[in-house]
Amino acid sequence: MNEILEKLLRLQRLDTSIRTLGHDLQQIPKKAKVIDEKVSSVKAPLDKVMTEMETLTKGRREAEEALKSLDEKERKLKLKMPEIRSNEEYSALLKEMDATKKAREVLEEQALKDMARLEEIEKLLPELKKKYEEGESHVSQDRGALKKEQERLSAEILSQKKERQELQKAMHPGWFTKYTHIAAQRNGLAVVEAKGGICQGCFMSVRPKLIQDLHYGEEVVFCEGCQRILFLENGSGR
Repeated sequence: MNEILEKLLRLQRLDTSIRTLGHDLQQIPKKAKVIDEKVSSVKAPLDKVMTEMETLTKGRREAEEALKSLDEKERKLKLKMPEIRSNEEYSALLKEMDATKKAREVLEEQALKDMARLEEIEKLLPELKKKYEEGESHVSQDRGALKKEQERLSAEILSQKKERQELQKAMHPGWFTKYTHIAAQRNGLAVVEAKGGICQGCFMSVRPKLIQDLHYGEEVVFCEGCQRILFLENGSGR
């Protein structure tokens, strides 16, 4: 195999490897999502009761403030009683006091329900947290391995891209341009093996004369069907 073909083949293999590594790197976020989904089934119930707990706690504080306001209102209404001079005023005061009492009862009843639910949640939390922590523990190793895989792929891509740059510098510009043109026209595959007398790019037969030229290795041979650059693996076209 002549020096030009060796460099072209090396360039093709680098490009193929870089594409493969790039594809694998693009799969990392998808794999991370799968890992996250493994614990979502146990995290969702925990998140739900935590949100409910926050809502109930906030509602309880608001109810306490509302009850304080009703206490103050009742106190003021009672202070008005000695000042009443007519039955109409007395009736209106009693009506207002009754409404305040009913409002208090509604708040107190809801407060009791909220407290009961908070007690239920407090009993549920330990088990829900335990399940979530167990789920996280099970996937922590997977996350660590995935991170290492991402770092490895990134490092390999960077290393091979640097190698490609050096190879480009060592190649004749005309051959690099020719390779790039063919690769752009042939889905990134510019250099292929002529295996068993068949071009592995377009799968058309390669004339015996071209196979013979490949054996001699004195020049770069192109497939007459797809114009890709041909090579023989282990020096054999049989």
